[in-house]
Amino acid sequence: MKKELPIFGIFIFIAFIFWGSITLSEEYTINLTVPIKILLPAPKFAIEGDVPENLNIRIRTIGWEIVKLKYFQRPVFELVINEPIENFTFNMNSISNDQLGLSPYAKIVNIRPDVIRLNFNMSVEKKIKIYPRLIFTLKEGYDIVSPVKIEPESILIKGSRKVVSKIDSLPTETIQLSELSEFTTIDTKLIDTLSNLITYDKIRVKVSFDVQQIVDRDFEKISITLINAPPNKDIVLFPSFVDVKLRGGISILGTLHNDSLKAFVDLKKISSEEEEIIPEFQIPFGVRVVDYFPKHFKLIFRR
Repeated sequence: MKKELPIFGIFIFIAFIFWGSITLSEEYTINLTVPIKILLPAPKFAIEGDVPENLNIRIRTIGWEIVKLKYFQRPVFELVINEPIENFTFNMNSISNDQLGLSPYAKIVNIRPDVIRLNFNMSVEKKIKIYPRLIFTLKEGYDIVSPVKIEPESILIKGSRKVVSKIDSLPTETIQLSELSEFTTIDTKLIDTLSNLITYDKIRVKVSFDVQQIVDRDFEKISITLINAPPNKDIVLFPSFVDVKLRGGISILGTLHNDSLKAFVDLKKISSEEEEIIPEFQIPFGVRVVDYFPKHFKLIFRR
């Protein structure tokens, strides 16, 4: 009985190969999404208007070809422009299997769009900002305590004046992070968008920011400065000190002391002697005022 099991397994394996060969030799119909890549004769030219990004193609072919298309081959339709004439039109009915990277066995049943229409103009350059697409969660009790730094901050794009004038920034690929609790650096790249309308270097982008545990810390007797005082007037604030409770990153608050904190009252914002006076604080990024004391201050105008 034990000797029969390996022989039975071999028969099953052979039967499976035989069945697969027959199945993959039959014809099937599938839908393909094929990217469109437009090749211009020189960098000085650019495309204007709406350009489809993909072709939606329905083909009928044998199973072996479908396996190759689904898992091993990524067809791209390259439309070569020899001369950028006005109101250029390409009829998709004239497309061949070779242009789509398909074997002779494949039969194109349907293709959309059936016509590609293009207009051209001279290319211009523009420097635009890069911004990160961030989706993240923070560990409980932690927060971002620094600006998000992007290197490089900008990039040069090229395209028609009409297209480029509408673009002010480019995003990175979406970055997903979870349970952040420390300084974070991510190496990513720009999203591949508008590939036929604009060109730019496919550079790497570094995104970094600091995450720290959030704590509270009290500071006492912070001197308050009066700014923008009217000329020829002697004005005194009473009391001239304030106690403040700050909330921020544990490392940032740990480096602060009374001399590094600035409190002030802008007299340009005070319209009358009876108006409530609220001191303002010059504090680091990621730090905020939780509370301060005293709550009431008075301006004394010396004659």
